[in-house]
Amino acid sequence: MDREREAQTRQWMHKLFKIIGITVAALIIGAAVFFVFKLQADAKAVLREAKNTRMALQSADIEMYAKGKSVFNPSNENGIENGVTGLVNQIYKPEGTYRITGYDAKRHEVTGMTYENGHFLVTYQLKGDAIYWDVDYRMNVYHYDDDDIVVR
Repeated sequence: MDREREAQTRQWMHKLFKIIGITVAALIIGAAVFFVFKLQADAKAVLREAKNTRMALQSADIEMYAKGKSVFNPSNENGIENGVTGLVNQIYKPEGTYRITGYDAKRHEVTGMTYENGHFLVTYQLKGDAIYWDVDYRMNVYHYDDDDIVVR
């Protein structure tokens, strides 16, 4: 009788461990799938923001062209002429930061731009008639500061 009871207890424990293992595996897989879809949705939202910012820059460039200027100023750190940010904000208020990395003065067109929001970095390039958008997710793997100096 004791052996039968032990055998039943083992079978029951085996079933319980199987159920727990399947549940844990399903939770891990579900969390991974959720993270991938969330990351993809966030990337699309940031890409949409970057495209709207580029369109606002194009509109601001038309206004600057009427004044005999352009939106591009390579001497500024962000590559944007003074006062252009205000024009862009009237058209579209970007949540992230942007900078112009390339400009075609003959065509009065932004040919390169970066847009950064949170951990996402969007890069825009215009080469000929081809438009390239890249969305990268950046992770801070290591942060180095003065506290990390070992030898003084």
